Amino acid sequence: MSHVTYHHGAMTIIVDGLEDVSKALGSLKGKTPAAAKVAINAAARQARKSMIAAAKARYAVNARGLKHLKVLKQEKRATNADLSATLHINTMRNDLGYFKTNPPVPKHFTGTAWKQGPAVWQGKVLRSSSMDPLPGKGNKAKAFLAEFKSGHVGMVQRIIGSDSGRETTKSGAPRWRNSKGKVEKLVTLGSPSATAMHRRIWLDVEPEVEAYLISRLEEQVQIILDRAAGRHK
Repeated sequence: MSHVTYHHGAMTIIVDGLEDVSKALGSLKGKTPAAAKVAINAAARQARKSMIAAAKARYAVNARGLKHLKVLKQEKRATNADLSATLHINTMRNDLGYFKTNPPVPKHFTGTAWKQGPAVWQGKVLRSSSMDPLPGKGNKAKAFLAEFKSGHVGMVQRIIGSDSGRETTKSGAPRWRNSKGKVEKLVTLGSPSATAMHRRIWLDVEPEVEAYLISRLEEQVQIILDRAAGRHK
């Protein structure tokens, strides 16, 4: 009876055909849209909870990454005239700084204190995975966590031999320079966006959400019938 789509960060919940609901309501079939509306909105709320919980269990997100996952919101509620509800999340770009890393914070290894950091940083995206080393490769130096002026903490790499032109950190401290005295440009190590993670998670939670929707439809039908029976006693 249910039909759910997830496309470009938006998940829409509707019901395919309400003939069984109308039949169950009998003379009260005019209340079919009201019953479906309540069930659809309840299923949307449950879907959000299930998707966030499943994503948290699958992905090794830190506190910042979890905050991104929770941006998933019920954007549109079902009404009697429009029996559909929509969950939506913006295409929130992540980088490896939103996942588990070792060390987990950059504060002791910034600027000219980079030598105090580990020989190689580590990170992972999936909870089930082991921590992977993040060494340099090609024209990029080894990865490390860096905190930017905006407060964002990202896993970055230096482009060897480049010149960013930025000489100080957000606090005014001098940045690390290469042998030619240049402050090299930084690039971020990418990772799945919050949108991509929820899209993958939906494959796991869809059966649960659809079963919940059907259960709530049946429950709402019974509530309507019980109320009507109570008025005629």
